[in-house]
Amino acid sequence: MTGNDAAAITSESSEALHIHALTTSTLLALSINSLIHAQATPCEERIALHCDTARSYPFNAIGKLQWPGNQPNTITSGTAFLVSPHAALTSGHCVFNRGAGNYITATQTLSMGVCRNGNGTMNAQLGSRTVYRQRTNSKWTDLNYSNTRAVDYGVVQFICPFMEVTTFLPLCFGYESDWAQMVGYPGQNLPSTIQRHDQTLAYGATYDIHPRWTRYDAKSTGGASGSPAWDYSDVNSLIRVFAVNSYHSNNCDGGGPRLGSWNESLIRNWMKWEPSLDEQDEAGCPGWTATPWFELVEFFQNNDDLNLKAEYIKAQTPNGPPPTGPSRRYMQVIEGGFYEWVEYDLEPGVRESNFYIQLLAAPGLELPGLIWHPGMDFNPQEPGWLPVEAATVLLSGSAGRASFEAIGIEQTDVDDSGFKHISAEYLHSGDGEEEDPFDDVEFVQDDQQECPGDFNGDGEVNGADLGIMLGVWGDCSSPDCIGDINGDGEIDGADLGLFLGYWGSCA
Repeated sequence: MTGNDAAAITSESSEALHIHALTTSTLLALSINSLIHAQATPCEERIALHCDTARSYPFNAIGKLQWPGNQPNTITSGTAFLVSPHAALTSGHCVFNRGAGNYITATQTLSMGVCRNGNGTMNAQLGSRTVYRQRTNSKWTDLNYSNTRAVDYGVVQFICPFMEVTTFLPLCFGYESDWAQMVGYPGQNLPSTIQRHDQTLAYGATYDIHPRWTRYDAKSTGGASGSPAWDYSDVNSLIRVFAVNSYHSNNCDGGGPRLGSWNESLIRNWMKWEPSLDEQDEAGCPGWTATPWFELVEFFQNNDDLNLKAEYIKAQTPNGPPPTGPSRRYMQVIEGGFYEWVEYDLEPGVRESNFYIQLLAAPGLELPGLIWHPGMDFNPQEPGWLPVEAATVLLSGSAGRASFEAIGIEQTDVDDSGFKHISAEYLHSGDGEEEDPFDDVEFVQDDQQECPGDFNGDGEVNGADLGIMLGVWGDCSSPDCIGDINGDGEIDGADLGLFLGYWGSCA
């Protein structure tokens, strides 16, 4: 859906916007007409979504993040959205307290598909998980870094995945959207139609598109921290998450840090992180495996009715002259497997231009993983350049049209009776400054990383660990990027210097 299309949707519109999701071989078709509309208030334009919507893609990847407040009988809440089986992006202020200088120590819980049913009981329709660890970037923790709106993002990670969700939200780096939809959970008592703590949606045009942050006319008054900001690219419900909603301005417009080249490596590492097998076994996690690329292809060959239509997705077979350069990079976990690809617009600057796709990473494929740039040899026969048939499979999977067999929804009661909800909202004023264009790196407190450099876990930083580091030298490729001590996406001399500083006994 284009920005112009979306602008025509109002609370009185009869035009249906269909969201597609396949669960247990049933295609759910939900429309904007099924949404419950919030009462009009000066700053509140969010729409409360139906409980069924919260169980369908892409809304089933958006959860309510809660933890005990600092005051008695209070619960602080925000939003987080799944980007992998073990990770959900959120706002930096939802995981790290800048004033206190530490990660939030209260136990945090992520609940998916939260909805209050007819008898008033609120439950997590897709289950809940206790947050295992939190991460953010070093700029957010640096009190001397003033442009906080550009770096107010982080991640919560957990041991057992939500087995009902197998395709997670697609992250689009370097995309300048002219339209935003922001979906999250309110954390305050707002208009009566959304006091049930249902998912809510706001939408509007983007403006103030700065290199590292953006703002959009999607109004809310609380609880939006950590919500994904996305746009629909066409009638097939392909979405692009381009920012993490982290603040609202004095006129209630939303905004937050954009996804771009500066945080690609950091977020990729967060997405690829996995707990150890021992940790998963101890937690009783059900087993799961990633669907390899060839099985995804086979699925859509056998279910052609679920394929997106090529004339809508604009993907083309690369058989013409080379493109002028990459337009945007995607990262997404589709059916449990990590995918990364680049789109090259054939008409740069033209919205909904036809484009080529170069696949950089996919489960079960050996790919060069090197992004093409002008000046390099352009050979569309090389692995990674997708013909239109393969591009259709990739984007159909990205749109959530394939699914594992569900193993049973584990509903969890979310009891907040007697507690006052406080929004995890971080307010900003002014336009902020453009600071520090260099790559973001992860912030890890000393008490959360017991022994950096002890890669084999034997309590010593020694030659055995040095051998491990040298064996994975270069670009990060392993799930937890072992050896990347400073979190910059490279294992290089900077990491070696830190490693040697930890040499000896961890004690």
